[in-house]
Amino acid sequence: MMKKTALFLLTGLALTVSVSGCGKDKSAAENSTEMVTETTAAAEPITGYLIDGANSYVTLGDYKEIAIEKPVYEVTADEINMEAENYLYDYSTTQEVDRAAQIGDVLTVNFTAAIEGETKDSASEENYSVELGYEEFGPDFDSQLTGAKTGDTKTFSCSYDEDAWYDDWNGKTVNFEVTINKIEETIIPEYTEDFVKTELGYDSKADFEASLKETLTANHDEQSNSEASENAMLAAMDTCTFKDYPEDLYNSCEESVKESYSEFATSFGMSESEIYEAFGMTDEDLKTEILDTVNRRLFISALCEKENISLTTDDYGDYIQSQYSYYGYEDASTFATDYGKDYLIWQLYEARTKDFLLSNAQITEVAGNLNEEYTDEDAEGEMVEEEETLNALPEEDSEASTESASEEL
Repeated sequence: MMKKTALFLLTGLALTVSVSGCGKDKSAAENSTEMVTETTAAAEPITGYLIDGANSYVTLGDYKEIAIEKPVYEVTADEINMEAENYLYDYSTTQEVDRAAQIGDVLTVNFTAAIEGETKDSASEENYSVELGYEEFGPDFDSQLTGAKTGDTKTFSCSYDEDAWYDDWNGKTVNFEVTINKIEETIIPEYTEDFVKTELGYDSKADFEASLKETLTANHDEQSNSEASENAMLAAMDTCTFKDYPEDLYNSCEESVKESYSEFATSFGMSESEIYEAFGMTDEDLKTEILDTVNRRLFISALCEKENISLTTDDYGDYIQSQYSYYGYEDASTFATDYGKDYLIWQLYEARTKDFLLSNAQITEVAGNLNEEYTDEDAEGEMVEEEETLNALPEEDSEASTESASEEL
């Protein structure tokens, strides 16, 4: 049974793990720290990272003046209200109650779940938190527990369609036995002028909401730029012809992609098989992802060589300085050590490549909708940009990754 933390991260934008710069160079971690401190000296060119002879494996197409779309996201009143509610929830408290459970309550339960008609071992959890109304196990599950009291044991069945979050339950009826250990109500403060002044430090609700709008606008702009740059990358790669690849590059990317899934699984207490199942990954899907990663790296190498896009130690140092705090690090050296020089330099090459493509693209702005569901195809491109919750990041970075879908790491 997957834990709630993993369930949350496996919804929405966190549904794809990709690695655009394959092969994090963990053995060179000490060099990463050294390079951060080198920015005080004269800048030196960085060499030896682009794939030698990349143009023998990929034929570049007409990547200049490519037509791409850039989604533009407008901040709505509903978004502002939702953000305000999130702040209220951050200041909420819980209180154990001796009454029947209601929607919004948090129940601590022991439960077993067994698929009807099958003999496989039941899934079970003890002291598991269930928020009624969150519908983690579906609306029927929450409905069955609404009205229950502490100490009650409820036995019931729920039928799931083909979209159940747990693949084994797709199209199945699941039998549950749930014992209520504790019921807690969530006490959310009232959204008043006094709350905004005393707890949040704003002069008024209007000032607070103006600040929320400013932050949301900046986030939307980041998201828009991120999607536009990925659109430019994919469109430019579509103009290319990929003929072959160096075997060592493929092996490196294969190892890195698989490591990404493995580290992601470990971070959230899941097995590798659960991760592949959750992402719906087949062997063919995995091979496609590896090859896409290989081709992206070949494309970047060929384009950078043709357009004389190069990096210096100053460029690298500046990049580290601009990224470390975003991912929750207190200093640039630790950030660089954790990721490794090879990995970060490739991310910087990708960022420079996207900047070049965007500056030469024909961009059409279109209205974006952050509430629309992403398809697998959408996510495949965009998640490369995010690095995503998640892309083989050190464990402490996974939370930061979920907070934004716009950074190029």
